[in-house]
Amino acid sequence: MRLIAFLAALSLAPCAVAQSYEAAPVVSAHRDGAGGEAQASMDVNAPPSVVWEILSDCAKARSFMRNLISCRVLQQGDGWDVREHRSRGWVLHPVMRNVSRITLEANRRLSFRLIEGDWTRSDGEWTLTPIDDGRGTHVTYHINAAIAGGVPAGISQSLLVNSVRGTLAALRREAQGHDAQ
Repeated sequence: MRLIAFLAALSLAPCAVAQSYEAAPVVSAHRDGAGGEAQASMDVNAPPSVVWEILSDCAKARSFMRNLISCRVLQQGDGWDVREHRSRGWVLHPVMRNVSRITLEANRRLSFRLIEGDWTRSDGEWTLTPIDDGRGTHVTYHINAAIAGGVPAGISQSLLVNSVRGTLAALRREAQGHDAQ
């Protein structure tokens, strides 16, 4: 009788879901004042140390941030740095400058907070969680950003979702390509 109860309970238990390393990043966003806020996640078929190496290295930032022109470390300390990002803007403001304080928790978390620049708001974080016994990484990303003057509501949400989805997909390609080497 116990065996039957055990087998019945086992058949009703939720099955372990395989990681979805090829699925598009899941992104949600909404308008927030003159800007927007987005949350995103994806699984990467590479260990957290590989994802971290790309994510935390200013010199490698252009490999996954498609609008980034340059990244420069202005100051450094134990577990933090201050970075200047210059990115492509639009016709009236072709180059956007953003200086942020970056908090670094190796292989786990990178957070950023705006200090100065052309953005009125740019705060967020990346978190890395090991999956598949450390062979893979679940990446989550959160950003809350706005630019002076704002962007029309429908355009800003669409741009934010597409930009975040593209950034995560590029980070995955870099990490999985790096790990294959």
